Amino acid sequence: MFRKITNSVCLLLGLAAAQHAGAFTLWGPLETWQTADLDYGDRYFYTVVQLLSGLGSTENGGPKNFGEGSRLTTPIVTYGFDSTFLDYFGSQGVAAVDSAMQVFNALPNASGANLANFITDGNEQINYTAQALDMLDLKSTVMWLMAEHMGLLGETHVYDLIQRFLETTPVPCTYEYTVINRNYDPVTYNPSYYVNGRQYYYQIWDGCPIGINVGDAIEFPTDSTAMGFTAVATPEGLELGGYYLGLTRDDMGGLQFLYKKNNYAFQSLDSNTVASPFVSSWEAVNTTNSITGISNFSGLLGGAEKITFVKVAYDSLLGTNFAPIIYNYTMPYVTNYQLSKLQVTRTVTAPDILFTAADLINSEALFNYLTLTRSASFIASPYVSPGGGVVPSTISASMLVVLDNVGPVFFNINPGFLVAPVGSYLEYPIFNWGSFDGSTNPPILYPNGSSLAELEQQVLSGEGLSVPVYPWAPVLNPSATNTTGAGGGGGGAGAGGN
Repeated sequence: MFRKITNSVCLLLGLAAAQHAGAFTLWGPLETWQTADLDYGDRYFYTVVQLLSGLGSTENGGPKNFGEGSRLTTPIVTYGFDSTFLDYFGSQGVAAVDSAMQVFNALPNASGANLANFITDGNEQINYTAQALDMLDLKSTVMWLMAEHMGLLGETHVYDLIQRFLETTPVPCTYEYTVINRNYDPVTYNPSYYVNGRQYYYQIWDGCPIGINVGDAIEFPTDSTAMGFTAVATPEGLELGGYYLGLTRDDMGGLQFLYKKNNYAFQSLDSNTVASPFVSSWEAVNTTNSITGISNFSGLLGGAEKITFVKVAYDSLLGTNFAPIIYNYTMPYVTNYQLSKLQVTRTVTAPDILFTAADLINSEALFNYLTLTRSASFIASPYVSPGGGVVPSTISASMLVVLDNVGPVFFNINPGFLVAPVGSYLEYPIFNWGSFDGSTNPPILYPNGSSLAELEQQVLSGEGLSVPVYPWAPVLNPSATNTTGAGGGGGGAGAGGN
């Protein structure tokens, strides 16, 4: 009897642990061994997955071991828009970006965050009108961009290849692989196979049989009925027609680790800063006095606790009329084994993050069609480990975001498939920028001034349409199989197809 009780208690404890299991992946500059044949950088396999699901983009940087992740050292990051963005997305596009930034501005200080207050299931909801029209949510896309810019990668790096050797055998495409785990629990910081309560396993994919010199460990949920790729930091998880309610628990867990004030790393401050060190207890406050001191200061810095995104006016038509902005703040640091703080002044002469729009279709490369590009740069730490270990870099606050402004796009083959491909299996995914949520308001279609009714008519009149268009219906749990709502049976079909 005692053994049965003990087994039952152990089972309950195991279930409780599984419910709370999770992890995050840290981001930083690629290392020399993180090469294209191991699917780092442009990421052949996952770029194809992204193009077939929604958000298609290459990956800047790569996953890091525990203690090697990069982060921002600037607590105030500015952003703005140039004329190409404003012409295409208009004021509604600006409002969508503002809404994404507000999600991060509303986060608590890292040290005081309670991870239990953040969602693990159902963070991505589906707007069925937007899904039927192949719309990608602008706000949710920007949320992913900012999660990465702050130092996080997603579930496609729970497992990674570190070695791929071609065997000396007459059998072609015979390789041996070494797989590593790059996922860390937000509470214990131990390696983990879970993200937001979902356990992952992997399967090796190799492109050798089709002439592609790339291998990768591809993640799958162990529960085949569970929805994978839940974290906002995972771009592959954002579907056409999907939108995020906020950050997930493990997104916040990663940010908490990176930005808590007692996480010290030898780093540099961002550019355009001067710092004046003085001994005092640490304070997370802004100051108002201008100072003079050391430019491009480096030292043993604590986390900034919170990153605030501030919109600034950017007169891109006139070019040089940006009025410089001066920010004063304090940062924790350690000197001579004593906790101190820096008083920092940073002069901003242009928006740190600039949103623009351009044609991102490469006419010379088949399937080379990106929904966006963004720059990423890192400031290397002045500390060099004698043993050759990787030390954290500083993520530069500056980033240029270029959103595609051409679409929809179709793919045809000669001969035989030359008609409008709506509904055919050879259809290149129709892509439209949009803004939508769970309200009864119709989705907003970009470019600015586009008519949603015209797009709906285009889809409904397409020959060979194989997927019925259902009325919009809210869904509380995207993984549910029997969802009902305003769309009746249509809502269930939409959920099942997610």
